[in-house]
Amino acid sequence: MDFLYISPEFPPNYAHFIEQLHSLGVRVWGLGEADFYFMPESLRSALTWYVRADLNNVDAVHHALDELLRQKNACGHEGNFDLVESHNEQWLTLEAMINEKYGIDGIKNQDLPRLKKKSIMKQLFKDLGLPVARGERIVDIKTAMDLADTLGYPLILKPDEGVGAGGIYKVDNKSQLKSYLSQIKEDYLIEEFIEGDIVTYDGLTDYEGNVVFENSLIYGDGVLEYVLGKDTFFYVSRHIPDELRTVGRKLIPLFDVRRKFFHFEFFKNGETFIPIEINCRPPGGAILDMMNYSIDDNLYRAYAGMITRGRAAVQAQKKYHCCYIGRKDKHYVHSHDEIIAAFGYCLAEHDLNPPVFRQAMGTERYIFRSPNEAEILDIAEFVLKKEP
Repeated sequence: MDFLYISPEFPPNYAHFIEQLHSLGVRVWGLGEADFYFMPESLRSALTWYVRADLNNVDAVHHALDELLRQKNACGHEGNFDLVESHNEQWLTLEAMINEKYGIDGIKNQDLPRLKKKSIMKQLFKDLGLPVARGERIVDIKTAMDLADTLGYPLILKPDEGVGAGGIYKVDNKSQLKSYLSQIKEDYLIEEFIEGDIVTYDGLTDYEGNVVFENSLIYGDGVLEYVLGKDTFFYVSRHIPDELRTVGRKLIPLFDVRRKFFHFEFFKNGETFIPIEINCRPPGGAILDMMNYSIDDNLYRAYAGMITRGRAAVQAQKKYHCCYIGRKDKHYVHSHDEIIAAFGYCLAEHDLNPPVFRQAMGTERYIFRSPNEAEILDIAEFVLKKEP
C-alpha cells in the first residue's frame, strides 16, 4: 500500500501513526513543511520518501506531488497513492484536493462545506432534530445587532470556518459587539452563550463507518477560556453516557465519517447533549496519548491495523480516568517536587509543551491517571492551587 501522509512533522506525536503504518509494511510518502533533518530519526526512517513544500501554496503542492510520484514510480511502485491522510484539520481542504486530483477514495471537495462550515453543521443538527445554540450566520451588521438584542448578552462570535478557539470572541455588551463586527472580515456566526459543561464523543471508524473505538472528554472550561488565561484541565472519562453515545453515533453517518478519527463537541445541559461542532480528526495535542493511557493500549497501532487489514484491535474498556493539567506562567502553591511526592504514583507523563501550544495548553503539562474520578479532581486542585 502507498499511503500519502500530509504534515508528518506536526503535531509531533502523530509521527507514531507513520511509524506504525511502516511497521505493517505500508509505504508512507510524506508531504510537509519541515526540514527533513529536523524531524526525529524514527520518523525519517519510517518515511519512504519526503518532499518539503509550502502547504498553503497550491502550485508548490502540485510540484511536490509530481516529485513524490516520480520517486514512487522510479522505485517500481507504479500508479497513484492508495490513500491520503493528514489527521490535522488545517489540511482537510488539501486532502480533498489530492483525492479529487488522483481519484482516491476519501473526502472530496463536495464534502468540505458540511465538514468545515459551522453554519451547515448547525443546520444538519437541526434537521436531525437535535437542539442547537440559537443563532445564525452574520449577513450584515444591522441584522446581527438586531439578533443580539433578541438573544441577549453575553454572546459568542465565531468564524464559520475555524479550528479550536481561533477567532472566537465572547461579547458582553452592545459596544463590544459593534467593535468586533467592524473588525471582522470573514464569515462569522453569532450565537447565544450557553452555560454548561463541554464534553466530547470521540473515536475511530472503519472503512464502512462503524465505530471501532469510542471515548469521551470532560472539560474544566472551554478552549476559549484556556486561551484567555485560565488554567487548562480536562480528562478522559471512563464512562460514556448512553444519551451521548446515541447522539454521537447518529452524527457519524450524517457526516459520512469513514476510516477516520472523529471529535464531536457538545454542551451538557442536564441530561441533554447539545452539539457544537464536529471534526474529522483526532482530538488535538496529547489527547490521543491520554486515550492510550486510559486503556493501556495503542490507538496509533489500532489505526494502522484498520488501514491495512480493515479492522482495529483495541482495548474497549477504560481502566483509568486520565487527566491533562497545564500550568502556565503563574505562581502556584505546590512545586513540581511536591506534586511528585503527593501523586507521583498516578503520573503518566510530564513535559514542556511546544511553544505553539502554550497559550491554550500551558507551558508545562502533567498527565495523571487513576481508576477513581474523585482522585483525578483532587490532583487537579492540588496541582493548580495558586498563591493568594
